[in-house]
Amino acid sequence: MCQSRADSDLPGITFQAVARARKQLMLTELAGRGLGDLGNPVLLFLLKEREGQVSSQKELSDAMRISPASVAVSLKSLERGGYVEKLSDEKDQRRKAVRLTDKGRAALETCFSIFQGVDRRMLDGFTPEEMEQVRAFQLRMLRNLRNSLPAERMDCSC
Repeated sequence: MCQSRADSDLPGITFQAVARARKQLMLTELAGRGLGDLGNPVLLFLLKEREGQVSSQKELSDAMRISPASVAVSLKSLERGGYVEKLSDEKDQRRKAVRLTDKGRAALETCFSIFQGVDRRMLDGFTPEEMEQVRAFQLRMLRNLRNSLPAERMDCSC
């Protein structure tokens, strides 16, 4: 990516470049392990976190702060790949519950391993103290930005 001098002085441009490079490396690693069809691995992490609970598409879209349509597309892809299954809710037949399959749980373990590896590469050469500083700076920036959000956006998990 070619940047002008003015662009390179904006920290947000650097953050976006780091985020894009991290995401591309994760997608490359996932594809290399036969998991290029996952689409949105974060959805698998959320389903794992909610295991034992009934999770509807609406609840998942609310939790991820993305549109129900985006969740529906991701779930359809994950279901086609055998990573999740939809079940009728015993209490409300109009509602479909979503849960991980065994294949989804195995994929999740691989995702976690890949994410850890990518983060290790991203932070290669950083001392433990520097890594703690980076984390502290990121958390402070996140708080600063969230404090600037209007009240209706305060629950944003971005």
